This record gives sequence, structure tokens and C-alpha cells, in this order.
Amino acid sequence: MGALQDTDAIWGAMRARQSVDTQNADGFARMLAACLDLSIAWIDHADIYDDGAVEALHGQAVTRLTAGQRQALRLVTKCGVRFASAGQPGVRLHHYRADAAYIRHQAEASLKRLAAERIDLYLLHRPDYLMQAEETARALDALRAEGKIAAYGVSNFSVRQVENLAIRTAQPLAANQIELSPLHTAALDDGTIDQARARNMAILAWSPLGGSRLFDPQDAAGRRVHDTLTRLAGSYDINDIGALALAWVRRTGAIPILGTGRIERLESQVTGLRAAADMDVQDWYEVLEAARGQRVP
Repeated sequence: MGALQDTDAIWGAMRARQSVDTQNADGFARMLAACLDLSIAWIDHADIYDDGAVEALHGQAVTRLTAGQRQALRLVTKCGVRFASAGQPGVRLHHYRADAAYIRHQAEASLKRLAAERIDLYLLHRPDYLMQAEETARALDALRAEGKIAAYGVSNFSVRQVENLAIRTAQPLAANQIELSPLHTAALDDGTIDQARARNMAILAWSPLGGSRLFDPQDAAGRRVHDTLTRLAGSYDINDIGALALAWVRRTGAIPILGTGRIERLESQVTGLRAAADMDVQDWYEVLEAARGQRVP
């Protein structure tokens, strides 16, 4: 259950405190248990989610789990984004950081909030244009050598930005977390997915349902994809078209991050995703053409 490349999906906790199912420690613990029952062991966090309150909620919730459940969980978290908020005193504007002192401070703070001894996958949340790649690589390698993180990677990095860091780290970058959905397909053509395959990096797909666009009648592309998925769903015996959209993402080899805060919805998404795991090639391209509004070249 623990291998990142083998998982069907990841649960994303970003909005956990806004959901009635997961807004307190008991509910969050029930969601974690439901994830494990579905063989979804990887949980996605970031230090900025509610100024660290989501990580802290996770740390409270795991005390409600059995020792076996706690051991089975795999933690992803991220650092590097800074913006003006109550939890970031002295910050006056949106910016990014990847210096060694900051990376270490944030990793140790996340470990404390998560009530964990190790982060399984630590990601740089956004590329810092002032990043000194050698310094950043040394910081990540040091945290790994100390056992505080098991693996590291990036999020929202371009192909060139990945290469700039990857040639300097002692260990291969394990993942790139990017936006990918039927309504956001740039990674198919800009080399991101090709690079991940060549480097054996996992692609973690955030917003795999395209935000609210899939269900927005005013969004022309969203409406075309919605109609196409609705028509195709019967072939896979799926009632949840969102699950079919997730299967479309998974068919690329990417791992969708499921952002729902409802246990029932999570179960529906995972069940449907697995039912359509081997989506027909022509169906996949039909969804792509619906999104783009034109045939592929």
C-alpha cells in the first residue's frame, strides 16, 4: 500500500477544515480511516493550508487511529509559498523561498504539527526564482540523511526548473505535483509528463476535475467535457462523471489528488476511478478533443 507509484489516488486535505465531515479531529480521523479502507494511504498537505491548521488537525486526528493505521499512512507536504496572513507575521506580499534555513525550519514545523517522525514525500511548493539550486539540494539531502524526510520532489516546476535542481540532488526527484485535468492539459505537450516518465518521477495531479468548470454550464469547454463524459459513463457502468474524469487523468500515468471533504464522495470517486482504470484509448482522446474543441493534430 505504501508505494507512491502504485497508488490509484491521493487524498488532498487542503479544504478539510471547510467540510462538515473533516472539520474536527474526530471527523478527520474517520476520513483517514476511510482512505486506508480504500487503500488510499497517501495524504497531501502543505504548510500554508489554513496557515498550518490543516497539518495540526491531522496531528490531532492521528491520535484517534490505531497504531497500525498510523503506520500505514504516508505523508506528503510542501513548503516554499509565502503570503500575507495571520500565520505568517512580517510577510507583506506573495513570494517564494527555497533557501536552506527556510526549508529546514518549515520541514521541522510540519513534522511537529503532523505529529510525525518523518515526511514521506517533501515538495517545494512553487519554484523560487531566486533559488540557489546547490543550496536547496544540500538542504533536501540533509533532511533525508537525518531521516526527517524519506523522499523529495517539486510542485508546479517547469521542465527546465526540474532539470536545474535534479542534476544537483544526491537522490532522484521523486515527484512533480502539477495541475492536470481534462480541462488543463498543458503538461501533455510542454514536456512535463515526458520528463517525469524519463526520470521515473511520479506526477501528482492537483485540481484533477478542473475546479468547478466541469459542472459550470457557462463554461463552453467544461460543458463539452461534461456531455462527453456523461455519454461515455455508461460504457464503464459509472454514475459519477467526476470519477470518469479522474480515470482520464490516471490513464496518463498521473495520480489524481482527490480534494473532497466528504467520505461518501471519496468512496464514489475511488470506486469509479478504478472501474474505468483501463479507459479505452479512443474514449480518452474523445474527452481530450471535447476539452480542446478540435481534433488532435
